[in-house]
Amino acid sequence: MKRMKQEYNDILDNPEKYSKEQFKKAFSIVRRYLECFSRHYEIGLEIGRRLKDFKPSRIVYLGIGGSAIVGDFISVIVKDLTVRVHRDYTLLKTNPDDLILAVSYSGDTAEIFPTILNNLDNNRKMVMITSGGTLRRLAEKKSFPIVMLEQGIPPRYAFPHTFGAVVGLIKSLGIKIEDFIENLDVAKTVQDIVSPETPTDKNLAKKTALKIVNMFPVVYGYGKAVPIAYRLKCQLNENSKLFSHFCEIPEALHNDIEVLNEKTILLAPRLSDEPREINEVYRLLSSFLQERYIELKVQAGSIMGEILSLLILVDYVSLYAAVLRDADPLSLSVIPKLKDQNRIYQEILKNVDEKLEE
Repeated sequence: MKRMKQEYNDILDNPEKYSKEQFKKAFSIVRRYLECFSRHYEIGLEIGRRLKDFKPSRIVYLGIGGSAIVGDFISVIVKDLTVRVHRDYTLLKTNPDDLILAVSYSGDTAEIFPTILNNLDNNRKMVMITSGGTLRRLAEKKSFPIVMLEQGIPPRYAFPHTFGAVVGLIKSLGIKIEDFIENLDVAKTVQDIVSPETPTDKNLAKKTALKIVNMFPVVYGYGKAVPIAYRLKCQLNENSKLFSHFCEIPEALHNDIEVLNEKTILLAPRLSDEPREINEVYRLLSSFLQERYIELKVQAGSIMGEILSLLILVDYVSLYAAVLRDADPLSLSVIPKLKDQNRIYQEILKNVDEKLEE
């Protein structure tokens, strides 16, 4: 076991390992995360200014997969306004003063279109966020504001672009939201600490990947850390090709923990604003699981700085796990096949094409 651990250490601290094309590109994209967040934040501000004096009473966020996780974050950081994240084919009833954000990296995510089509003639305020496809064509034909995402990257890697644009848009509309821009320098410091150049013994992301690579990772989160926990679970699935499970605290204490065993390892992204009851929960979990408990926590000076920093950290964890497993962190095989064979998907997109031809 000790020999295997040393071999893994050697892999993660070997610069040549990161020269492999898929790893080189993936780490290059993640390295630009904060830059992309900042650039798209400005784009979001501009689109918000174009909406002028519109004051929404609710934000309706249409998306699924990696695109929808941004909506989850918005729902926990926006103040004094309801955010409804809709991940479904079914129609969602909207109101005249809703702001509808339709998000699909490819532009061909079928789940978002039934609600969009149902609202085309209702004079709803809609903003489209995409890199192209059907959603872009629809936005251009109907003159909806559009945020164009960077092309040529896997959808899940467009998270900071989307997140930055939505935060900027919301800020521009005068909606109360925590400010991230002032925390970018703190997140950059954390990014440097978890980058490939930092050796394993000083690198929390590498240490974490080493511990989970031959285990079944379970991710728990509480409050504003819930979307971070879910993001980590999804990145382990897609980047690392590692089966992972997610649950919220304290719900997990009433079902999930019963089946944790010697093959499971718990990952706990945590924030410093947790109440004492939750601190006690994590203390107990740490005591119970001992070496099978990994706490992911950073010192950032503010909750928003912690959130940005943890978002950087968890993606690096997934990439290091991919390196150890020699898994391609860019490509997917099963998800595209299921989409291609989903007849409902094709029917919905055909309906949108017909609408575009009217």
